[in-house]
Amino acid sequence: MKLKKFGSIFLSVAMMASLGSCGNSSSESVVQQAIDEAETMTYDELVAKGKEEVGEDSIEVYGNSSALEAALEAFSASTGISTKNNKLGDTELYEKLTNTLANDTYVADMVLAQDGNKLQTTMLNNNLLLNYVPKDYVDVLAADDLNPTAAVYLNKTFMYNNTDFDGTNEASAKSGVLKDYITNIWQLAGTSADAGHIANPSFKTASQENINMNMLAMLTQDKWQQKLTEAYVSFYGKQPVVEDKYQNISYKWIGEFLDNCTFHSSDGTACKELAAGLGGSVAYVNFNKQKSLTEKGIGSYDNANVTTPLIEENGNVAGFGGFTYKMYTLIPKNAKYPYAAAAFINYILSVDGFSNAWGTKKGYYSTNPNAAIAEGDKALSWWKDNTVIEDPEYVASAYGDVYDFVTSYES
Repeated sequence: MKLKKFGSIFLSVAMMASLGSCGNSSSESVVQQAIDEAETMTYDELVAKGKEEVGEDSIEVYGNSSALEAALEAFSASTGISTKNNKLGDTELYEKLTNTLANDTYVADMVLAQDGNKLQTTMLNNNLLLNYVPKDYVDVLAADDLNPTAAVYLNKTFMYNNTDFDGTNEASAKSGVLKDYITNIWQLAGTSADAGHIANPSFKTASQENINMNMLAMLTQDKWQQKLTEAYVSFYGKQPVVEDKYQNISYKWIGEFLDNCTFHSSDGTACKELAAGLGGSVAYVNFNKQKSLTEKGIGSYDNANVTTPLIEENGNVAGFGGFTYKMYTLIPKNAKYPYAAAAFINYILSVDGFSNAWGTKKGYYSTNPNAAIAEGDKALSWWKDNTVIEDPEYVASAYGDVYDFVTSYES
């Protein structure tokens, strides 16, 4: 067994060395040198260099956001640099990047990607995507948004139906009846015997939604173990006891929460069903999905029927109330046009770039603090202080154990 184990370790080291050698190819060396130089240049200098570099060709951009197309069109119109947008879902995007960049095949000049676990394990650890920090924004963006450089934040939160609709009283039911309904995250775990317990929160299956799996992985971090412990003591009035089936308090909450859940396959649909559903129902969905709630009235897709506990008047959820994650801007190791790519990254970090792409919509936040936010929303700094924040390195380190644990509850 020791010889087999040693052989396995040797093979793993050899594979890592092999992947590492891909990251030291001559193409990457040239691109890294260009990035190093680009980090000393202003936006105007990069545009001039990019136009010269690209000529009559186009830069290839890959991302998972439909808003990226608008940013590219505005960038091309203002700079004269032609662009091509390639929109793929997270899974398809990482498959495409892995199958090309690992073989040193050119595919893109700039990538906008989310999902910290896949980004860290498949791209950053293997030097397939390289980080670029714009000179114009190194002192504008927060330090935690520079490695890797992030352009946009999104968030997921718990929401509840605030009406007194019971399925039979549509004519007389009213919105806004329930207030301060979720004040402690342990209300969504535990059992029906617990005072304040809320049954059947709706949650997108984590094995089908990497952002949700990443959130659960982040909860195992020491900081969130401590917050979940404090919330437990506040809710139950006693210290949690060690249980063999849970590695720590975070696993206990995850396990009990998943036992209590119903699972949905679409955050957009779940948000609509929440708004049109019974009073007291709960869902964990993208905050921006409220944009689809346009109908009016009880039993309809009405924003007035939905409350986000984190931002209601007395909003405070002991433990945590949501998860905030990032879209990262990176340059492939064998990009053809790294200066033009750097110019575009500068553009989407600008106030105009963010405005032209994502605008002032709830649930979208530029890492540039000078960009506007939606009316009634909170600033990114507030979300950072009040939600779990994705850390790609930590998520990647915890992901395997959490994935195995979570999927045992989904089967």
